[in-house]
Formats: sequence, C-alpha cells, structure tokens
Amino acid sequence: MNRNGPFLSTLGDFADIDPEAMKVMIAMASDIALVVSAEGIVTDVYFGADMEPANDAAAWSGVDIDEIVTEESRGKVADMLARARGHEAPRWREINHRSPRGEEFPVRYAAVRTGTEGNVILLGRDLRMVAQLQKRLVHAQLTMEQDYERIRQIETRYRVLFETTQEALLIVSAETGRIVDANSAAARLFGQEVGELTNRLLAQRFDPASQAMVAETASTVRETGREQHVVVRTRGERRHLSLDILLFRSVNETLFLCRLTPRTGEGGVETGIEQALITLYHRAGDAIVITDGGGVIRWANTAFLAMTDAAVSESVQAKSLGDFLGRPMIDLSVMMQNARERGRLSVYATTVRSAYGVSVPVEISATFLADARPEGFGFVLRDVSRAASTRGPGTPVSPEAVENLIDLVGSTPLRELVRGTTDVVEKLCIETALKLTNNNRASAAEMLGLSRQSLYVKLRKYDLIDQDD
Repeated sequence: MNRNGPFLSTLGDFADIDPEAMKVMIAMASDIALVVSAEGIVTDVYFGADMEPANDAAAWSGVDIDEIVTEESRGKVADMLARARGHEAPRWREINHRSPRGEEFPVRYAAVRTGTEGNVILLGRDLRMVAQLQKRLVHAQLTMEQDYERIRQIETRYRVLFETTQEALLIVSAETGRIVDANSAAARLFGQEVGELTNRLLAQRFDPASQAMVAETASTVRETGREQHVVVRTRGERRHLSLDILLFRSVNETLFLCRLTPRTGEGGVETGIEQALITLYHRAGDAIVITDGGGVIRWANTAFLAMTDAAVSESVQAKSLGDFLGRPMIDLSVMMQNARERGRLSVYATTVRSAYGVSVPVEISATFLADARPEGFGFVLRDVSRAASTRGPGTPVSPEAVENLIDLVGSTPLRELVRGTTDVVEKLCIETALKLTNNNRASAAEMLGLSRQSLYVKLRKYDLIDQDD
C-alpha cells in the first residue's frame, strides 16, 4: 500500500495526467481503490483521505483478490473484472471483504479497465456506516415488533379483565366527558349495547339533577386526583346507582375510571347488608356457588374457580355442580333433596375434582333458596385437606361402646373385640348413608362404594331391613 508512490505508475493510459490531479480524482471518487492485475493479484491499494485502513486491509497488496473477499462475493468480483476487460459499462456491486482476523465489512465497487496489460482498478465506497445503520434499523424494527406484541398481550389481558368482571365499568375522557370504553356489565346496566354507549356523554346517562352532581364530582376528582363517590339516578327507569370516579393517566390522555353499582332500599339508600354480602361473596376464602333448581351453576366466586382450576367464571357457568363432585349424580342429588326438604344441609363430606383431575376433600353446606326467582340452591364448599392431614385416628363412636369394649378386655380375644368394633362402625356408616339419601338404597350403596347386593346383605346382618323386604 502506497499513498504517494508507485500507485499512479500502474495506471497505464492515465500516466500523462498530472499525478496530483489523479490523486485528487481518486480520493474524491472513492474511499478505497484496488488495482488488480490480469492474473487477479492486487498490485496496489489506495485509501481515500477520509478513510482509515480497515482491519488488515493495508496488507492486501500482492494478495489474490479471491483471498480478501468472502466466498459469496467471489462470483461478483469475477463478473466485474470480466465486464471491465470487455469494455462494458461499469456497474456498482457490493462486495464483502474478509480480513485475516475473520472480520467482514462491505464495500461498494465499480470496475474500470486501465488499459495497461489488462489491469483493472476497483473504485470503492465504504459501506460500514451504512451496514451499521441497517443493523440499527433491523434492531429498531425487532424492538418495535416486540413492543407491539407486548402491547397486544397487555391489551388482551385488559380486555379479559374488563369483560369478565361483574362490576359495571366505564372509561371516560376527563377532557370531554365522553365515554371512551364500556364493558358488557355497564351496557346491561343501561339496557344498551356497548357500541351505543361509546363516544356518548356520561352525564346524559342520568337525570338532570344528577348531571350537575356528576359534573361537580368529576371536576373535584380532576383537581384533587382523589377518588370520589356520588349517588346518581338514571333517566327513564329512575334507578339509583353508586358512581365511583377515579382519575388516571394513559400516555398523554387523562381518563376517569367510573364504577357503577346498583343501589337498593327506600329512596335509593343502599342497605349495608346487601353490599356486605356482595363483598363477602367475592372475597370469601370458602368457595360459594349459586345454582338453579336443577343444580346448574349460575354464579361462582373466585375461591371456587381456584378450587377447580378454572380460568374464568364463564368456564364453569351453565355446567352442573355435580360435574365437579366426587360422585357426580349422587352427591348433588342427596344435597339438593335434603336441602329442599329441611331448608338447609349443614355438613356433607365429599371431594371436588379440578379441571386437571386433582381431588380436594371438602365439606359442603347447602341452602334451599325458595324465595329466589327462579328458585335455586346456595352451596358453601370448604377445603378440609389440611384438617384431614392433621386429623388423628377416628374418635370412638360412643362412650358406651368404648366402656363395653374395655370391660371385655381380658375375657374376650382381641380378634373378637376388633370384629365387634368394626361392626359398630359399619352399622353407623350404613345408617348415615340411608339417612342422607332419604332411605334410597341404590344411592346409599353407591355412596358407600358397595354393590346393592352387598348392601342388602349388611342391612339384614344389622337388622336394618325386614326379612320380607
């Protein structure tokens, strides 16, 4: 490599041009110039004034041109040299150079024949800055795609939460007072479709007296930033609602989150017990399920969803509660029958099966909701798996039975004592199953895990059935 020496002497027909002028021409025309002989050997290398030698490019002089370019660029170089020697018009081609260090960098070349024994000069423009910009552009594009995907995931989660909640929610612009978004619960509350609520003024959903209260409350929230509560009344049906307004910012837009809750009681005064029961239903640690008269689930709280490994409430609604119980047909039938006859069933032990087949021991209390329209049942399910694991061996059936057994120790073999105890427990279990199933022997046999024939044998053994039966 020589900036001022023999480089110009290889130019052949251009030798009569002033060397300094030629130097300026090459410097202005290219960042790097290579003189390639007819044998493909780089005879000289010239770098422009503003370019520093790239990597080990200074050692290219005397090296075969194919050795300093990548494998996929060799065909391009051969084509360029052939076109130049054939006096064809030069074309710009992008060539990737490879240095002894294994690094690559791109250069855009045009080939010109010098007229000296087939020598060709390659005038090149350094594309390293362009390549860096391209890499940054690709990186920026990937980042944008990742951000877009993340935004889509966040929007999906927001939409799922927004639609599955039982509360009526509105997103309202703090500047215009118009509804930006509304969930299905809010649409049902106003008796309209979601699209009919969007872009409408929130204040117009209420009567004239409430409109002034809404405007004043919204102004207070916007100034203080604190959540405010107000009681309003809808137009038409004159329903009283509790309106909670919360201020939040989304990017450059200020919005209100409005939560609407129906109010009951004389004069629109909310009864505390109903609100307390709603809160208890949602936050209770025990699972609470409300079914219709046939045992089909209408509502289920979060604890029941967690117990059954259900993602959203819609996945359990319209299904029979019996589908989640250990004995699907027997358990639900026994509980509903006893609750309907007695008004409630205090404790019923069974298991709940999750969506993944995991069984959880539970104790269930059932209540017949005769005054509901339509009538139905309420079930409270308590997970007793921890209690079962810490519970010791069963307690004696009765003090009298224990005393009788103690009196027999020493006079009766142990085998007879164990057999007698087993008979007492077995008899009590059969009597309990018959009581729970209202003397339905087929259901009692399934509850006890016995065949009907085995149950009849044991009924006769313990004189729980007449010989005629």
